[in-house]
Amino acid sequence: MGSTRRGMMNVLIAAVLWGSSGVCAQYIMEQSQMSSQFLTMTRLLFAGLILLTLSFVHGDRIFRIMKNRKDALSLLFFTLVGALTVQLSFLMTIEKSNAATATVLQFLAPTIIVAWFSLVRKSRPGMLVFAAIGTSLIGTFLLVTHGNPTSLSISGGALFWGIVSAFTAAFYTTYPSQLIARYGTLPIVGWSMLIGGAVLLPFYAGQGESFTLSGNVVLAFFYLVVIGTSLTFSLYLKGAQMIGGPRASILSCAEPLSSAFLSLLLLGITFTLPDWLGTLLILSSVILISLDSRRRSTPVERH
Repeated sequence: MGSTRRGMMNVLIAAVLWGSSGVCAQYIMEQSQMSSQFLTMTRLLFAGLILLTLSFVHGDRIFRIMKNRKDALSLLFFTLVGALTVQLSFLMTIEKSNAATATVLQFLAPTIIVAWFSLVRKSRPGMLVFAAIGTSLIGTFLLVTHGNPTSLSISGGALFWGIVSAFTAAFYTTYPSQLIARYGTLPIVGWSMLIGGAVLLPFYAGQGESFTLSGNVVLAFFYLVVIGTSLTFSLYLKGAQMIGGPRASILSCAEPLSSAFLSLLLLGITFTLPDWLGTLLILSSVILISLDSRRRSTPVERH
């Protein structure tokens, strides 16, 4: 019972910290005029270095994957379509709307995953999954239109990048399972982040001279990379191993809630009633899918 409680606490803390990292990213971009592309690049580079260092200290053979050409190419594909795109699209959604909206839209990923697996396996989803798909669609409709189908409550760009973020998060969660089984989680995620940041270097490194940096922005960046990315990932991974993916997915619903409350308290972002209803419906879809996954093998874990 003790390990279960510790696991639940680890996942819950990780979810809250993940929610706060989105708010932190929004604060950095607003205060320094830093672009989402430059912030993605620096976040991936530093977080990748930290995770690979932790992996090396842990005793992992972090360069082993580079000796297998097929797996190295799979890692590169995962990096470009998964790690890089999910981080970039998430921060671009924040840049064009706010952290809370971006986080909620990304939580459509579990619904995308179960719908995809149902199509691939040509199996009819159960009632819980049908209900989850319905609630997620209604929730998204309320969030982006406030119930008026003739107008958007967020910009078209925010909606586009939010949907891209959800699809790439679904890919990010499911694609690397075989690579992780062979090489471990920290080496795969660490390399994907480091390589993803390196890919952006030739395009955005020159932007570093045009930002307004202050002590608060530097502290916020430190928090984003070390606490909101590296430490949070380690906490979630350890907690999910203790309590299992379905239960961890339910507890991770604290992420968008913490993002919404912190956005309200720290950034002055306000959520209207349709926003809250849409958020709760999308979160309920995650809970329904997690309950269904206890009886099925559909992966909903976060990596």
